[in-house]
Amino acid sequence: IDNNNIKSYNLNGIGYGTKVEIKTNTGHHIETDIPKTMGGQDTAPQPVEMLLSSWMGCTQATVMYVGRQVVNNNSNTRRQRIIIEKLGFHNIVAIRDERGSLQLPINEIPEIPSRILSITGTIQVYIKSKSKSKSSESDDEKELCPIANMILSSGCTIDVDWIQL
Repeated sequence: IDNNNIKSYNLNGIGYGTKVEIKTNTGHHIETDIPKTMGGQDTAPQPVEMLLSSWMGCTQATVMYVGRQVVNNNSNTRRQRIIIEKLGFHNIVAIRDERGSLQLPINEIPEIPSRILSITGTIQVYIKSKSKSKSSESDDEKELCPIANMILSSGCTIDVDWIQL
């Protein structure tokens, strides 16, 4: 690992019952809780909902970053490759076998994986304009964000339909 390229995240939190209140080193406040049916108070998103929200936010940021990449055309002018107005995330569904997250003892790897097994849905890409220059990336290629890479590394599949509007 190249220590010059290491990014550090620093969070502090306090838990009361099943709820955790977290403060980030960037000044943000995050809360999680679990549903009443699982013994929680349902006062905040579940941790797994935060994971999925993180994937959506990371996907948004990555698509915007890739779209902003500058291309050079023959006249040596630089222009943004794609100007994206917004992304629409629709019917994002994650599936997991709940038995894996409830299996005891919790200090052992469960027989049934507690990970998310699959994520499906649709992502609509609303494009304002495209560069007239040819890009080295085809419109069919999709970049993966770091959170998606982490999720895929766990064995989960991500099978979303990308629709360009």
